[in-house]
Amino acid sequence: MLGARDLDWEELKSFAVVADAGSIRRAARELGVHHSTISRRIDSLEYSLGAKLFLRQPEGYVLSAAGEELVGVVRECGIRLNNAERLITGQDRDLNGTVTVTMAGPVAELIFAPRLVEFADLHPGIEVRIAATTQILDISRREADVAIRVDNNPPQSLVGKRLFPYYEAAYATRDYLDRHDFEAAPEAARWISWKDTQEKFIDRTREAGFGKVPLWGYFPDPSVQRAAARSSLGLALLPCFIGDSDPVLIRASDRKPLKARDIWLLTHSDLRRTARIRAFMEFAEKVLREAEPAFQGALANAVDTKTVAQLRTS
Repeated sequence: MLGARDLDWEELKSFAVVADAGSIRRAARELGVHHSTISRRIDSLEYSLGAKLFLRQPEGYVLSAAGEELVGVVRECGIRLNNAERLITGQDRDLNGTVTVTMAGPVAELIFAPRLVEFADLHPGIEVRIAATTQILDISRREADVAIRVDNNPPQSLVGKRLFPYYEAAYATRDYLDRHDFEAAPEAARWISWKDTQEKFIDRTREAGFGKVPLWGYFPDPSVQRAAARSSLGLALLPCFIGDSDPVLIRASDRKPLKARDIWLLTHSDLRRTARIRAFMEFAEKVLREAEPAFQGALANAVDTKTVAQLRTS
């Protein structure tokens, strides 16, 4: 008779991820394995249980009745295992081990990468792993230990600090600004769009000073927006710490930067007493607070009076 101890946890975990993702290939990408591995695990689990867990349909994998019963149990087991791991890790007082930190790519590149050598010298027994992504990793599932998030409403399950807001402004190359008359012919210019929308004119571009210029394309990654602006594709609404750090870009007007979202430094309540987590969070707060002028737009590239006068728009 098959018991719980005979089931393979990797197969169960793969089953749960396929149930959430709806397809073998998406689950394989999430788990970082080949899709054939996921298929073998699902086939093996179904054979062990003697039941079909999925209905293979053209639109994807849909849970069968047996799969519906199993998925809740597997998720509950996963939560309990993660909770136990966090509680054990939270008792760690040793300044050794790894700390996985999730943050947006530009924050990692421009703010933290130049300073990590300080942390490495201060705590040689702690290895830092940065997950540079705008996707929200789940700290409760140990996808990360620390999160630096730009969010006005962080999850209530996390603990930490709201530090300060960041600001953003319109940027472009001087060549792009010289070639366009934003008052007389704004339709000939472009906003490099960060929004997935069919609208061409939105309040945020008006607030930035170029409300008559239409949105163009869709580039959700700020690093791609910056690269596109550097090529003179159009105006980019960038966080000031990104735009002001680029020697090719200048602010497109003398308007004050726009307040964006808050910056939070977060971890899970079970991990906050862990020595290595606490050490990194203290370091991260120091780095972020010292970079506050950059986040708030106090380090702007100069915009000459003639250019501003030419570009001002309602």
